[in-house]
Amino acid sequence: MLESAPPAGAQTIDRGLRVLWYLAEHPLGVTLASLSRDMGMNRTALHRLMETYRAHDIVRRDENKCFHLSYGLVQLASHVDSDLHRIAYPVLAELADATGGTAHIMVPVSDNEVQAIAVVEPRNAAVHLSFRTGHRHQIDRGSGGIAILAGRPPSEDDSEEVREARRLGYALSFEQIIPGVAGVSVPVPTPAKMPEACIGISLVDRNAADRAAPLVVEAAEELRSLLLVHGGQR
Repeated sequence: MLESAPPAGAQTIDRGLRVLWYLAEHPLGVTLASLSRDMGMNRTALHRLMETYRAHDIVRRDENKCFHLSYGLVQLASHVDSDLHRIAYPVLAELADATGGTAHIMVPVSDNEVQAIAVVEPRNAAVHLSFRTGHRHQIDRGSGGIAILAGRPPSEDDSEEVREARRLGYALSFEQIIPGVAGVSVPVPTPAKMPEACIGISLVDRNAADRAAPLVVEAAEELRSLLLVHGGQR
C-alpha cells in the first residue's frame, strides 16, 4: 500500500485503517503490545479501537491474545463490485486453465495504483504464481496498469508501453512487478456503475505470455459481452 497523508481531521480513521493494513500484513497475529509499539499508538486508545473492531467482527483475538483480521471484512468485501466478481469468475477460471497462468481482474484504486479484485489460479498447472486478492501495484508498471491506461482515450502523456498496448490490443510486461513473472492484460469496457477494469494473466514462463495473449483477448471480449448484457457499457 502506498503511503499518503490523511486529510485534515481524519487522523483517527487513518490510524484505524493503518491498523487493519498492518494486521493484513501479519497473518500470524499481533499482540496489543506489538501493535502499540509498531504503530506508535497509545495502548489504551488502541485497546478501545480493537474492542470496537471485535464487536463488529472486523478483528478477532486468539487464545494467545494475538489479533487477526476477521470474517466481518469478508462480508463487507463481498458487496464490493459483486456483479463484476460474479460475472467474471467463470471467464477467469476458463482463462487460468487454458493458459496455465493465474488469471485476475484489476481495477484502478487511485490515480497511481491498480488492485487485483479477483484472482483465480489454474487447476492443472505444475507451477504457477500465487498472489492474493487485494494485491496492489503502481498503475504505470505491470500489464494490468498499462492495460487500464491503454483503455482510456489517448493522451500526449501516454508512455510508449501504453501506446504499444493500444496498438496490439493487449499489454505485455515482464519482471516489472515480480521477478521472473510475465503478465498479459487487456482492458475491458464496463457499465458506468462499475470501475474501469482489465482482465489478465500472470505466468512464470516468459515465452508462454506471447502464446497466451490471443486467449486473454478472447476472454476480454467474452467478459465485455457479458457485462454489456448485464447493464450497458461505459
